[in-house]
Amino acid sequence: MVVTEKSYARQAGYVSPPQPVSAPGNAHHVLSADAWDTHVHVFDSSIGPFAPSRAYTPAQATLDQLLSFGSSLTTHKPGNVVLVQPSPYGSDNTVLLESLKALHNAGAHYARGIAVADINEISDDELQSMHDVGVRGLRVNTQADGRSADVEALRDVVVRTASRIRHLSGWKIQLFCAASVWDVEVIADHMGGLRGSSKLDDSHLHQTKQPGFDSLVTLAKQSKVYIKISALYRSSSRAGTGYDDLEPIVRALAEAVQDRLVWASDWPHTGEGADGAERGRSAVESFRVIDDVRICRNLRAWTGEETWLNQDDDDDPEEDLHIDNETIQC
Repeated sequence: MVVTEKSYARQAGYVSPPQPVSAPGNAHHVLSADAWDTHVHVFDSSIGPFAPSRAYTPAQATLDQLLSFGSSLTTHKPGNVVLVQPSPYGSDNTVLLESLKALHNAGAHYARGIAVADINEISDDELQSMHDVGVRGLRVNTQADGRSADVEALRDVVVRTASRIRHLSGWKIQLFCAASVWDVEVIADHMGGLRGSSKLDDSHLHQTKQPGFDSLVTLAKQSKVYIKISALYRSSSRAGTGYDDLEPIVRALAEAVQDRLVWASDWPHTGEGADGAERGRSAVESFRVIDDVRICRNLRAWTGEETWLNQDDDDDPEEDLHIDNETIQC
């Protein structure tokens, strides 16, 4: 699946993360030189502490480890990434901002970030400072702790956030919530909350007939939502088959709204929020071992070569994240 970056733009005791799962042959060629990984995290205790109210405690996943992971998917120098503020840090974006600075200092001109902020407390100057180091949006995450979202409260947060970032060129609201919760343009994290048959309450229900699917596609067609094809393991239990019960969803989305899709690895692959709530926030959580190469190859097969290689040259990148590369390619 290729999705244009121009389209996307518009709109302590720690354990190391698992080594990237490699595949034989041309595994290092699953991503092109212009590929973008639009959702990754850095967890680094040497830069900043976790929030006391966090839902879980992740293991260590440093910037160097992130770059090593990127190198496992391409023969080209990794660096085209969007760092997303993970929930264990709350609204303290220190690790995110320092990592962005380090990437830029190392010559990664196309690193961007999605931050988290208390919209009632943060100043316009602070938002501008974030913009200056590469932040291009704020994340609203209602799913990290495994609890249900208050729809009215979510609507209020989105409206207030939108009013504060309108003046910042290229900024978006990135939203991770249940599929049933979907008029500001947003990025719908992790398949928009859609699920494969292995995680649907009614396993006989076709994946594209689940509640929220048609609404999400409609919003994407109206250019109000980007759908992030990421973290397939959150939407499916079929690791052994490469999460093949998501194939009907991915194919349908690629056919209906291919220019509104973006791909992300979700490295370093944290666990389920509900599991963290049961385990307790102080227990260190190991990362999942995920075959990212297989996922990329599946996505390419499901969307087809023509869609995979499609580019939209009519879009104006100056309207969005201000990332000058042409495409996001998985």
